[in-house]
Amino acid sequence: MCRWCNRPVIFAPVMKYLERELRNSGRVEPLSYYQAHWTRDGAPLLDELGAVIDHIEAFSAGGAHSMENFATACNKCNGQKSAMPIAEWNKRFQRKPVKGKNGEPQHWDGLSTLFFLFAERDRNGLTAWERDWLKALGGMRADRS
Repeated sequence: MCRWCNRPVIFAPVMKYLERELRNSGRVEPLSYYQAHWTRDGAPLLDELGAVIDHIEAFSAGGAHSMENFATACNKCNGQKSAMPIAEWNKRFQRKPVKGKNGEPQHWDGLSTLFFLFAERDRNGLTAWERDWLKALGGMRADRS
């Protein structure tokens, strides 16, 4: 969930593998699940809801590069916040937080479990960054067992 607007977010690497799976299944029409730069026309879900790791206090403004200073944010809030100090960000008009009609999502994982499944199928095709995510998510899975 985005720390700033409370919207559910999507773990971006899974969208890349979901599109690959669909293309490998013979689907030939254009898809807009994944695009490297998350443009609105190329990946509308990621443009709006792609999960990013945001520095609460911007790293470029002296914020720590540490777990205590990290937050999950949606791509839109991250772009709007940019390097703005948190005190200033909290004062400014922000995107309206989403409230669930029937309560907040209890088991939303941003599709990261699906990424784990796809990545396990094709470990050789993973980028270094995706291997790091797989390792991190594998540790999270072990913690839940």
